[in-house]
Amino acid sequence: MGDDDTTQAKTLWSETLVDMLIASLKANKSDAKIKGLLKECKQKGLKASYLTGKVRKEIDERAAMKVKMLM
Repeated sequence: MGDDDTTQAKTLWSETLVDMLIASLKANKSDAKIKGLLKECKQKGLKASYLTGKVRKEIDERAAMKVKMLM
């Protein structure tokens, strides 16, 4: 499970957080909700580049830019 140079230590909970982040972005949840998820992801040690890459792959560039802006 390696994503080029952005390999991260993954746990079930951190991957669940990423899934929740993606679902929240797809559902156009509030920026406050997304910021909360991003904060939790950061606390789990997930890097911004990893998160934006996942969002870009699952949704699109616009959503990835939103994540970058909110971080």
